[in-house]
Amino acid sequence: MAWGGSCGLDLARTGMWRRGIWPVERLEYLCRGTFSPEAWDRILEGCPLLADVAVGRREATALPLKIRVKLFQVPADLFGFAQISHTGPESWVHFLRQRPGWDQGPAWDEAGAFSRIGLNYVEPEGRGG
Repeated sequence: MAWGGSCGLDLARTGMWRRGIWPVERLEYLCRGTFSPEAWDRILEGCPLLADVAVGRREATALPLKIRVKLFQVPADLFGFAQISHTGPESWVHFLRQRPGWDQGPAWDEAGAFSRIGLNYVEPEGRGG
Protein backbone atom coordinates (compact mmCIF):
# COMPACT_ATOMS: atom_id res chain seq x y z
CA MET A 1 0.00 0.00 0.00
CA ALA A 2 1.78 3.15 -1.23
CA TRP A 3 0.54 5.55 1.46
CA GLY A 4 1.55 3.06 4.15
CA GLY A 5 5.12 2.90 2.90
CA SER A 6 5.36 6.67 2.77
CA CYS A 7 4.33 6.72 6.45
CA GLY A 8 6.93 4.10 7.40
CA LEU A 9 4.41 1.24 7.59
CA ASP A 10 4.92 -2.27 6.22
CA LEU A 11 1.34 -3.22 5.30
CA ALA A 12 -0.06 -6.33 3.65
CA ARG A 13 -3.60 -6.96 2.43
CA THR A 14 -5.54 -9.48 4.48
CA GLY A 15 -9.07 -10.70 5.15
CA MET A 16 -11.63 -11.90 2.61
CA TRP A 17 -10.32 -9.39 0.06
CA ARG A 18 -6.97 -11.23 0.07
CA ARG A 19 -8.76 -14.53 -0.60
CA GLY A 20 -10.33 -13.00 -3.72
CA ILE A 21 -13.80 -12.57 -2.23
CA TRP A 22 -15.53 -9.39 -3.37
CA PRO A 23 -17.34 -7.26 -2.42
CA VAL A 24 -16.17 -6.87 1.17
CA GLU A 25 -17.52 -4.71 3.98
CA ARG A 26 -14.08 -3.21 4.61
CA LEU A 27 -10.49 -3.40 3.42
CA GLU A 28 -8.18 -5.01 5.97
CA TYR A 29 -4.42 -4.63 6.26
CA LEU A 30 -1.90 -6.19 8.60
CA CYS A 31 1.06 -4.09 9.73
CA ARG A 32 4.38 -5.77 10.37
CA GLY A 33 5.47 -4.10 13.62
CA THR A 34 3.57 -2.35 16.37
CA PHE A 35 2.80 1.26 17.22
CA SER A 36 1.05 2.95 20.11
CA PRO A 37 -2.60 4.00 19.67
CA GLU A 38 -1.47 7.64 19.61
CA ALA A 39 1.05 6.97 16.85
CA TRP A 40 -1.61 5.19 14.78
CA ASP A 41 -3.98 8.12 15.18
CA ARG A 42 -1.27 10.56 13.99
CA ILE A 43 -0.38 8.35 11.01
CA LEU A 44 -3.97 7.85 9.88
CA GLU A 45 -5.02 11.47 10.46
CA GLY A 46 -2.01 12.59 8.41
CA CYS A 47 -2.96 10.54 5.36
CA PRO A 48 -4.88 12.54 2.73
CA LEU A 49 -6.42 9.31 1.35
CA LEU A 50 -8.25 8.65 4.61
CA ALA A 51 -11.15 10.36 6.35
CA ASP A 52 -13.29 9.73 9.43
CA VAL A 53 -10.44 8.26 11.47
CA ALA A 54 -11.80 6.26 14.43
CA VAL A 55 -9.52 7.46 17.21
CA GLY A 56 -7.77 4.62 19.00
CA ARG A 57 -9.18 1.93 16.69
CA ARG A 58 -6.81 1.88 13.64
CA GLU A 59 -9.81 2.40 11.39
CA ALA A 60 -10.81 5.04 8.82
CA THR A 61 -12.63 5.57 5.53
CA ALA A 62 -10.63 5.26 2.30
CA LEU A 63 -11.26 7.97 -0.25
CA PRO A 64 -12.51 8.18 -2.96
CA LEU A 65 -13.99 4.66 -2.58
CA LYS A 66 -15.66 5.56 0.72
CA ILE A 67 -15.02 2.09 2.10
CA ARG A 68 -13.88 1.42 5.65
CA VAL A 69 -10.27 0.40 6.22
CA LYS A 70 -9.15 -1.56 9.29
CA LEU A 71 -5.51 -2.03 10.23
CA PHE A 72 -4.18 -4.77 12.48
CA GLN A 73 -0.65 -4.96 13.87
CA VAL A 74 1.68 -7.75 14.92
CA PRO A 75 5.33 -8.15 15.94
CA ALA A 76 7.36 -8.88 12.81
CA ASP A 77 8.53 -12.32 13.99
CA LEU A 78 4.93 -13.60 14.15
CA PHE A 79 3.71 -11.95 10.95
CA GLY A 80 3.24 -15.27 9.11
CA PHE A 81 0.83 -16.66 11.70
CA ALA A 82 -1.06 -13.37 11.92
CA GLN A 83 -1.43 -13.19 8.14
CA ILE A 84 -2.95 -16.67 8.09
CA SER A 85 -5.26 -15.84 11.01
CA HIS A 86 -6.46 -12.57 9.49
CA THR A 87 -6.84 -13.98 5.98
CA GLY A 88 -9.07 -16.84 7.14
CA PRO A 89 -11.52 -18.39 6.69
CA GLU A 90 -12.29 -19.14 10.32
CA SER A 91 -12.68 -22.90 9.84
CA TRP A 92 -9.30 -23.06 8.06
CA VAL A 93 -7.59 -21.12 10.85
CA HIS A 94 -9.21 -23.29 13.53
CA PHE A 95 -7.80 -26.40 11.83
CA LEU A 96 -4.30 -24.91 11.57
CA ARG A 97 -4.27 -23.75 15.21
CA GLN A 98 -4.60 -27.39 16.32
CA ARG A 99 -1.32 -28.34 14.64
CA PRO A 100 1.91 -28.62 16.63
CA GLY A 101 4.10 -25.55 16.12
CA TRP A 102 1.28 -23.01 15.77
CA ASP A 103 2.37 -19.56 17.00
CA GLN A 104 5.93 -20.73 17.59
CA GLY A 105 8.05 -18.10 15.93
CA PRO A 106 9.78 -16.91 14.21
CA ALA A 107 7.53 -17.01 11.19
CA TRP A 108 8.39 -13.90 9.20
CA ASP A 109 5.94 -14.79 6.43
CA GLU A 110 3.15 -17.27 5.69
CA ALA A 111 5.46 -19.80 4.06
CA GLY A 112 7.46 -19.88 7.29
CA ALA A 113 4.31 -20.32 9.37
CA PHE A 114 3.07 -23.19 7.19
CA SER A 115 6.50 -24.80 7.46
CA ARG A 116 6.41 -24.50 11.28
CA ILE A 117 3.20 -26.54 11.38
CA GLY A 118 4.44 -29.10 8.86
CA LEU A 119 2.37 -28.09 5.82
CA ASN A 120 3.12 -26.80 2.36
CA TYR A 121 2.11 -23.22 1.63
CA VAL A 122 -1.46 -22.78 0.34
CA GLU A 123 -2.37 -19.65 -1.65
CA PRO A 124 -5.07 -17.52 0.02
CA GLU A 125 -7.56 -18.16 -2.81
CA GLY A 126 -7.24 -21.92 -2.23
CA ARG A 127 -8.16 -21.83 1.45
CA GLY A 128 -11.88 -22.27 1.03
CA GLY A 129 -14.43 -20.07 2.53
